[in-house]
Amino acid sequence: MNGNADKKWFGQEQNAHDVVLLGAGFLRHVKGVTTCLGRYIWQSFCQNIVAFDPLRRRQVRIAAKRLVPVKAWVNNDVTANEIARIALLRVLFLQGETHRAARHADEEATVMLARASIETAISGLFCIYVPEAEKSFNGEAFKRMPRLLAGFAESFGLTGAFDSAFDQLRSSSLPPVTEMVKKIKANGGGAGMGSLHTDFYDQISTLYIHSGPLTLLRHVHPKTQRTRERPYSAWSKRSAVHMSDAMVGLLAATIAGGGHPDIALFRRYMQVHYQVIRMPWGVIIPGLMVTRVNYRYLPDMVKLVLFLISKRKEGKSFSEADAEKFVDALCALASVDSADPTISPIADTFRKMLINPDSFEFQQNVSIWYVKLLICVVSQYHRAPQ
Repeated sequence: MNGNADKKWFGQEQNAHDVVLLGAGFLRHVKGVTTCLGRYIWQSFCQNIVAFDPLRRRQVRIAAKRLVPVKAWVNNDVTANEIARIALLRVLFLQGETHRAARHADEEATVMLARASIETAISGLFCIYVPEAEKSFNGEAFKRMPRLLAGFAESFGLTGAFDSAFDQLRSSSLPPVTEMVKKIKANGGGAGMGSLHTDFYDQISTLYIHSGPLTLLRHVHPKTQRTRERPYSAWSKRSAVHMSDAMVGLLAATIAGGGHPDIALFRRYMQVHYQVIRMPWGVIIPGLMVTRVNYRYLPDMVKLVLFLISKRKEGKSFSEADAEKFVDALCALASVDSADPTISPIADTFRKMLINPDSFEFQQNVSIWYVKLLICVVSQYHRAPQ
């Protein structure tokens, strides 16, 4: 520092130029921290207010409705492309219902409608990309008919009377959603889908639709174990609304094709809404963090993290003792026992990952906090009532 490294920083002989440089560096650091913090607060705020873009939404809806021709639909003559356009009408209807439910602060209805939008959009893409998809839809219709008539048949003692008749008409049926996505991608589609079915569809089904253990645990407080009639949120209403909007843009852009004049509008609309959607775990994990983290151990945890970071900068690898110490501090912060049978496999995996990261397929910038949050989640869903 200009030859004044041996002088006291705050003594009378300090170099003013060095002090200015130090102050400027500190201000740049503060500016970077406040910018990141402000961006995070703004994104968190935007995620929890109802999406409001009526002008662009109206423009997209009008353009999307033009893709559906006005004609008399005949079941025997309908093609796969026409079925996809009917799916677009369904997605447009679900979009309006999702916005209406969100305006009435009905979270359960909003999320369920968004899930229906995902499933309908995937069905439309299946019709566009998979050859002879119309046969699968016709076969699925004949497959569902006996179920619709089951109650009528049982009332008149005709159980199973319609099964053989419809089995003769059924040539094929629709595969599950996961298989539909695989076939779409195998036939060159799904460019804008990403991992839509795994990141959103499966998680929403597990947490909202199916009455499994994770759905029922939403009625139990994570810390006090007290039950309540209104379930805790597992996804934000804004993300659900954005999802319904994004599905309209995705399916409309696929049906329109590259040469359509509104293709840029559809793609932009889909990208704007899809990129701000949070996964359900992004809502669950922060809530569990608030209720499960023991903040008494936070200073020790920060010191240990800084020590490990400095060790990594020096090019040194973590020893087994370092990994053991870090996992123990992590479990203490998360209020869990590393020897618990439900936690020990995760703790052992994380120890191995710290000691030899090259043997695991993960990005080098993986967040340590994510693993800590994962431990919180797993411990919560395996915690015995007190």
